[in-house]
Amino acid sequence: MRKTPLILMAAALPMAVNAANTEFSFGGFIKMDAMLSSYSDGNVNDGLGREFYVPSTIQPGTEPDTTELDMTARTSRFNFKTVTDVGNDKSVTTFIELDFEGAGGNEVVSNSYGPRLRHAFIKYDGLLVGQTWSNFMNVGALPESADFIGPSESTVFIRQSQVRYTMGDLAIALENPQTTGAGDSGDNGMIPDITASYKIKAGNADLVAAALVRQLTYDGALEDDDTTTIGYGVNLSGKVMIGKDDLKFSATAGSGVGRYVGLGAVADASLVGDDLEASETTAAFISYRHHWNSEWRSSLIYGMLSADYDDDATFTSAPVTDASSVRVNVMRSPVAKLTYGAEFSTATVEREGGDEASMNRIYFTTKYAF
Repeated sequence: MRKTPLILMAAALPMAVNAANTEFSFGGFIKMDAMLSSYSDGNVNDGLGREFYVPSTIQPGTEPDTTELDMTARTSRFNFKTVTDVGNDKSVTTFIELDFEGAGGNEVVSNSYGPRLRHAFIKYDGLLVGQTWSNFMNVGALPESADFIGPSESTVFIRQSQVRYTMGDLAIALENPQTTGAGDSGDNGMIPDITASYKIKAGNADLVAAALVRQLTYDGALEDDDTTTIGYGVNLSGKVMIGKDDLKFSATAGSGVGRYVGLGAVADASLVGDDLEASETTAAFISYRHHWNSEWRSSLIYGMLSADYDDDATFTSAPVTDASSVRVNVMRSPVAKLTYGAEFSTATVEREGGDEASMNRIYFTTKYAF
């Protein structure tokens, strides 16, 4: 009878020793959103577009003007982190995060949704391996909004698998390649997307300059139909403190950067005869946040996107050519990490051929981070 506890203690010992050198932490938030949306000359053809602003889901001419009320807690998330001391003043960090924007569920009875992987990576001695934000993206420039992302059409927003090495303020990464807009959007080619970013501190400004070079690929039905071209892009983004207030911005320009900007609103490339032609994209946003007092604050945000395709390009459906949005909000945090907010936004999306649709949306949100 006495052997069982001893065996259990012996089995638990390696974990206890390991735990002595490892710090465990968890975090996340609970977020509940209610959105009242009106659509002019169109509607949203995707479930996610009903929850937050996804420009590509706004389809002109689908049905008469409509108004929809949606309520959801799907963007709530949970993360788990470990930091293990391996000696020589070095450590191994792991991080994994899930939210509930996965498939499943319904609005009839359960409103249940599957967990979805957001981040999963390992860091050691400047090297990061796994899935996380693209090195081409500056998370610190994202403005505060009740909407899950905010000015979606105009910001770089992408998570993907990558190998990244950071040396001081410089980071270089090899990231998962995929070409959208031609073929089946699953044409990855053989060369990873290459990104580089550099952090710049200048007075009250924290800036990031980033660059992207990638191979765009189309896999045809026959081997002789395969074709490639080069895509590239640059981004400058940052935050400037003005007393207690802040000004955030991002500006992106490039050829073949479609899936990196605007939640994939712009096709990376299109077929023109037997050739693959990259699309041109320009996108930018600016946000000013004012603190009224210790509890109340507001943000005014403007974003835009413009895309240009080859005149002879052919598409199965008309792609987005222009999009813009304006939003204003008021947020209150009566205690630390608890936020109540209300926001009004208006957005217009235009597609190849000139058809356009607009959306007005009122958000109400409650969020507690832990």
